Amino acid sequence: MTDTALIPEGVHKIRVPLTGSPLGWVNSYVINTDEGYALVDVGWDTPDSLEALRKGLDDLNIPLESIRRLIITHNHPDHYGLAGRLVQLASCGVMMHRLDAVHIESRYVNMTQLEAEMTQWLRTHGAPKDELLDMVKGSEMILNRVNIVNPDIQVDGGERITGGKLEWEIVWTPGHSIGHICLYERTTKSFMSGDHILNPISPSIGLHAQSMGNPLSDYLASLQAIRDRDVEVVLPAHGDEFRGFRERIDQLVSHHETRLDEICEIVAREGDQSAYDVASNMRWRTNNAWKEWPPFQRRMATTEALAHTELLVSRGRLRRQIADGGLVRYALPL
Repeated sequence: MTDTALIPEGVHKIRVPLTGSPLGWVNSYVINTDEGYALVDVGWDTPDSLEALRKGLDDLNIPLESIRRLIITHNHPDHYGLAGRLVQLASCGVMMHRLDAVHIESRYVNMTQLEAEMTQWLRTHGAPKDELLDMVKGSEMILNRVNIVNPDIQVDGGERITGGKLEWEIVWTPGHSIGHICLYERTTKSFMSGDHILNPISPSIGLHAQSMGNPLSDYLASLQAIRDRDVEVVLPAHGDEFRGFRERIDQLVSHHETRLDEICEIVAREGDQSAYDVASNMRWRTNNAWKEWPPFQRRMATTEALAHTELLVSRGRLRRQIADGGLVRYALPL
């Protein structure tokens, strides 16, 4: 358990370790609902994650078996991975946005089609042939940390979860994932932000083979859509709770606008670029050379660069070109 100075009454936070991840941990929030206790996000399916969650609940005098609902902000392993195990142990239900629920099968059960699509996707966007296999297979290491379960309740946004004096509104915030959700409580002016709003890091926004539309455009729009809510404290999935909701939103928007400018400068300096090329030329928070990055990190960077280049195309600041073999490259407007 951590310092609860900013956490409102009726909410508890348990830090669930993500051993080996630079994120360190995921915050699992315990709330009381009319159905009983609920957990918002649960970590991945490893013994130390389960042990930490059990201990945190024990410290609150809440038996694991009394958890009635898991509320998953999005289907990424560090938020969803332990869900299946907890359903087995506590016979609880699972809530998730329907647009994230639809990808559970392809992400975690039958991956052959997704891997084929991702291989073609990365090839189309400039990944070298000798790197493709490692980039595609790089995410398989996480599969043994996901215990799969399908949600019994699928939400769209706007639903309410009541418990005592508190009422949490489900807020659909696409971007980091197409079905990402946050929870807003008006009385305590609290906003459980999942991975939508983090501090000081910025969420990964990538355009990949399963994306719908333009994730970065969706992300920036959903930040603006929630900006005017009356929020005093943000309860993120990673890091500590913080104040300054609108200020952090403005910083995130500014970060991406700076990224967009940087990419235009890269294309102006280097000439036509694939998304892979763009990613390899961008400034990242590491001193390691691009070729020293793990393959999965290069894949993530490429999808992030692609989300930005496609938004620049929609704004008329870049143009998309399709070369021989279907390779997509980006150039300045004519």
